[in-house]
Amino acid sequence: MNNLKNRINILIILIGLGIGMIGAKFGISIALGTTMVILLGASIILDYEKTVILLGIYVFIDFLTRNIGGLAIVSSIWDELMFLAFLCIFIYKLIRYRKTGNYKSTPIDFPIIFFILISIFLVLINSPNLGIAIDGLRAVVQYMLWYFLVVQLIDTSKGVLKVYWVLTSVGTILGLHGIYQYLTRAEMLGNWVDSSETIRTRAYSIVGSPNILGAIFVLFIPMGIALVTSDYNYLRKFIALCMTIIMMGSLFATMSRGAWIAAAFGIGIYILYKNKKLILPLIIFAGIIFITVPSISSRLTYMFSAEYKYKSSKGGRIYRWQEGIETWSEGNKAMGLGLGRYGGAVATNNDLSPFYMDNYYLKTLAEMGLIGLGSFILLLICVIRWCTTAVLEEQDTRKKDLMMGLFAGCLGILMQNAVENIFEVPMMVTYFWLCIGLIMCLKIENKDYSIE
Repeated sequence: MNNLKNRINILIILIGLGIGMIGAKFGISIALGTTMVILLGASIILDYEKTVILLGIYVFIDFLTRNIGGLAIVSSIWDELMFLAFLCIFIYKLIRYRKTGNYKSTPIDFPIIFFILISIFLVLINSPNLGIAIDGLRAVVQYMLWYFLVVQLIDTSKGVLKVYWVLTSVGTILGLHGIYQYLTRAEMLGNWVDSSETIRTRAYSIVGSPNILGAIFVLFIPMGIALVTSDYNYLRKFIALCMTIIMMGSLFATMSRGAWIAAAFGIGIYILYKNKKLILPLIIFAGIIFITVPSISSRLTYMFSAEYKYKSSKGGRIYRWQEGIETWSEGNKAMGLGLGRYGGAVATNNDLSPFYMDNYYLKTLAEMGLIGLGSFILLLICVIRWCTTAVLEEQDTRKKDLMMGLFAGCLGILMQNAVENIFEVPMMVTYFWLCIGLIMCLKIENKDYSIE
């Protein structure tokens, strides 16, 4: 046994030296790429479930590929390459474990496929520019496909729990950075504050947007709370509590009203599920915070001021919503303007839209019409229905809490989508479908594994 450990240690040292030599000769990007390939290969051999952890650190991989010069060559395609790698891992699993590794179907499979087919149908019959339409289609449906691979690659609740901790750790690291930015009054990268407000900075971490950073916390804070309530180990409870508090602190530092409201909704849903008697104390606590923290009360109450309504109707959210509805009503109401042509990243990059819609549902209506929005709402209804069913039918209390933490965060994101284009950000839509996939993994698990 000792000889085996020594051989493994020697092998690790030799691999490290080899990667160092590769980096010295060919550059850091090649060395990092080699490291990722080795880690991916090792994870396949040792435990293919762990590969999903790479999806959990999506935000860090994306940041590195966009900010390290040698990795710029893959900055726009790295997630597609990772998807193909995951697909190969799934094929490997089917071949290696062909007796037990069959495809796992879930109730959400067909609703996703149906929405994708509707989207393809709209591209085929309503595309003034096919290239833009394909880009718009990719932006809408590509990241949904992660759901299928997550469900196929995670077989046990232990595997879910590992990814769970990775996600909340990611939120904690971003939270610490966000708090640091707020305390040091980091320079804002855009016009994120109205001229009449006195806010000096808003946290944005490596994400680059306070609203999207806030969305990360909307998704992950209920998960942190679920780890606190579900774990039997007091040390892990304490760690999870600290992580949750850090994320809450950074959520405040984003100064994102939409994220605050969405997070309150998600947390409220989880508390309502866990113990209805805690709702009133939660409301009282929120009221105390509102009264005693001027930066929160002033930012929220400003939304109801005449000045805000005036400015918003001239060039803010209200103006954009009105313009979007008017543009849709003047065009093809059933099929919209065409995918990629209004209110989102593809449209703005192609100079077809002067702004983001700041409402993903209205953006969908403008581009895909009533047919597209209806099929998208139907998909979300199916997701909500089956996730609710999964939670209600689960008998294991710990798994039930974990499911609800994921679900509450996802519900918060769906709410925030009404005031932001959250699903226009690949990282966020990937994390959303990853969390939905984790819920289904817990639901369909048929092995007797305990969560430790």
